[in-house]
Amino acid sequence: MILKRILVLSIVLVSTFSFGQNFKKEKRIYMLDITKSMWGLGGGSDIYEEVKDALYKGVSDIQDPETIITIIPFQATHTYDILNSWTFRARDVAKFDSAKQKIDSYSLESAPGGYTDIYSALETAKKHIDDDRINYIFLLTDGEQSSVPSSPNKINRVDFSEENLLGSLSNWCNYSREEGVHLFYVMLTEVAANETIFEIIKKECNAYAVKGTNINIAFIKPKSNDIKINLNDNPEKLVIDLTANNWDYIDKDVSVNLELENNTLFELKNKTTILENNKVIIQLKRRNNNSFEDLRKNNPIESKIILKLSTANNLEILNPTINITVRNKKERVLTLEFSDDE
Repeated sequence: MILKRILVLSIVLVSTFSFGQNFKKEKRIYMLDITKSMWGLGGGSDIYEEVKDALYKGVSDIQDPETIITIIPFQATHTYDILNSWTFRARDVAKFDSAKQKIDSYSLESAPGGYTDIYSALETAKKHIDDDRINYIFLLTDGEQSSVPSSPNKINRVDFSEENLLGSLSNWCNYSREEGVHLFYVMLTEVAANETIFEIIKKECNAYAVKGTNINIAFIKPKSNDIKINLNDNPEKLVIDLTANNWDYIDKDVSVNLELENNTLFELKNKTTILENNKVIIQLKRRNNNSFEDLRKNNPIESKIILKLSTANNLEILNPTINITVRNKKERVLTLEFSDDE
């Protein structure tokens, strides 16, 4: 007697195979301005306690215990020689308490009298990035880059000009792409709200200018920036799963703006969608109301389309560009027949 067993395998023949994204752990680097103006010297507002408490909340709210935190107070170019800094994992309470004890001790009287070197703060943060992690730099300042020359005293002086700072920021896109790092430039006061810097950052990728003392910026990012669809599946929507630094920071029913690159396949049914259940669903319509059969006949085996996400809300979208690969090739069915003789 011969028993036959039929095994049917569906094989999608593609030139590149999809694979699970390797999610990196995070590192957050906080550069904390402790120049005396943070306590109101010079006629400004005393915001140190407010900023300090917001920093503590941001660290405490981190949900992944494997996230690495670095906190570095800054003033002038060489003030790091006499200031402490701390690096610890998010749930290391003892090390966090040690950092808080020192940060709590800073005051108008005890803080060194250095000028403000934001350029050196940014360059110092770069030295602490971890190539094996996704890095977020939070540069917290209430002022502007001090002029050169500033002071003959090494600890107090600033060695770099605003031109150095603007040059570094103008090259941020190139730098961040190579290093995998995002910059949040937090302008704590109106004095710090430099419009030239604001405009430069708007043009750079992976950089975000934030105004105000709420340093716990809400941000989301796609779990993957690459989506593959097949015309033979008659696709009518895209689902983009999102992650967030903390979903509690994000309002309900946030509207996300959509921009689809001009192409021969699809248009958007709507220019906006709602962020729900940690994802956005994007409804597609066939260009010129073509049938899927017509699309398959008149388009190549593979097409590339760019989709961009944005929001007008107080919410940043990191890595907002989605690369859509549209395949135009059927699945093939391979049937394997085995026989056993008894």
